[in-house]
Amino acid sequence: MGRFYALTILLLAYAIAGSCGARYRTTTLEIGTRYVTRSVTTVLAEQRKVFTATTCGHFVGNAVNVTILLNNNPSWDPIKGVVYFYVVDEPTKAQSAAVCNNNASGKALPYCSVSQWNSSKDLFIVTTAGRVSAVSFTVNVQFQPKPVMEQNEVNNPWALEKYSDVMFPLMDDDIYYLSEIAETSTTHQLLYQQQVLLNVSFCANKETTDDYMIRSTVFGTDDISSFTQHICDQPDCTVEGGHVIAYNGNQLPSNTVDITTQHRQYERLYVLLTCWGGSYNPAKKAYECNYQYTGSIRPK
Repeated sequence: MGRFYALTILLLAYAIAGSCGARYRTTTLEIGTRYVTRSVTTVLAEQRKVFTATTCGHFVGNAVNVTILLNNNPSWDPIKGVVYFYVVDEPTKAQSAAVCNNNASGKALPYCSVSQWNSSKDLFIVTTAGRVSAVSFTVNVQFQPKPVMEQNEVNNPWALEKYSDVMFPLMDDDIYYLSEIAETSTTHQLLYQQQVLLNVSFCANKETTDDYMIRSTVFGTDDISSFTQHICDQPDCTVEGGHVIAYNGNQLPSNTVDITTQHRQYERLYVLLTCWGGSYNPAKKAYECNYQYTGSIRPK
């Protein structure tokens, strides 16, 4: 009888420990990264500009979409002025070496996509205006999380069909740096006191120089979700761990941490989010936070 009682107590202890472990377990989430122009660009007829997303080699194997918004010409009517562009990993490469362009069909389109970015170099968008002046536009580059690839799947966009060059006069040799933004594209969920670890790219470029600011924000998408946030420089990231470089321990509906850093000191950071509060989910029999995340890097 004593053995049976002891075994029962032991099994009960394991069950309690297991349930607590499930409550406090840490999941991981890969999020997308976006690069955008800081201001609207206006060009003359046939003017060329080069934009770059400084990647630090973080996105090898990721899908990427490059989109241009014509502010005064959303339908891309050639009469109102369009922009031709192609994507390469070196600014000196011609369109024949591009991984994608927006004129493959003979008509300028707002976007081009690469199913797999197979370069550790930075991404360059070479733009050339059509034969209409005062064309205003913004640039958006979206790296998607890496897909799960089958071993026998062949997906090499660097072997895409080469397109003939579109030659226009070179009027601008400067390279314009895009601003990096890390973000979730949809709302995610965490159970009460559950944690998620975000693997986030923060890659400085020449414009951010030696002193720059990283801002990391998690915010609830409902009225009663709140969060704490701890940021580490290593993937072994815990609330009281030795790799925490900054944190906001207040349980807030919108929790922000600002980090002032030196050039390329942190090219990748690990953001540990903990759910506090949230609405009750009867299906999961637990309280649940709804959140989105955004992180950005900018000059100090």
